[in-house]
Amino acid sequence: MKKILVLSTFMFFFACGAFAQAQKIAFVNTQIIIDTLPAKDTAEKKLAVFAKQYDQRIKDLQAEIQSKQKEYEVKVKGGATQAQLELIQKSYERLVQEYQETEQAGQQDMQAQRGLLLKPIVEDIKKAIGVVAAAKGYSNVIDNATGMVLWSANSNDDITAAVIKHMTAAKK
Repeated sequence: MKKILVLSTFMFFFACGAFAQAQKIAFVNTQIIIDTLPAKDTAEKKLAVFAKQYDQRIKDLQAEIQSKQKEYEVKVKGGATQAQLELIQKSYERLVQEYQETEQAGQQDMQAQRGLLLKPIVEDIKKAIGVVAAAKGYSNVIDNATGMVLWSANSNDDITAAVIKHMTAAKK
């Protein structure tokens, strides 16, 4: 009975060890890859053009708000009626609300646009990671862009440079 228990325990640890060795894990930093690709610069330029539209609308609203403030001050000094001042105040408040909504919508639209522009780049990176990982015999790849790989016993498990090399060679 004791021999069976010892043999079972040995087989269990042997199987676990074989399974652990079969799992070859690499890591990659996708942010570094994105930063090195020319496609990122193109996407950033398109995003800047997109942002200019919102920037101009926000500047226009700021100018309108400042104009309303000045108009209010002039009316106060000129002895305007309470009804006139309330009308200007309501107009001012609508402008401020529109400004806030435009700014918020701009931020949301910028994030969505950034996602749309980067999506094909990220898809290409995923494909390149798959090619490089398969060629190097890795079964799993962890993205280290967020700094989640705290330690690796083998720096050769970082395939970031190999993926960059693969992607830049593929573009030529």
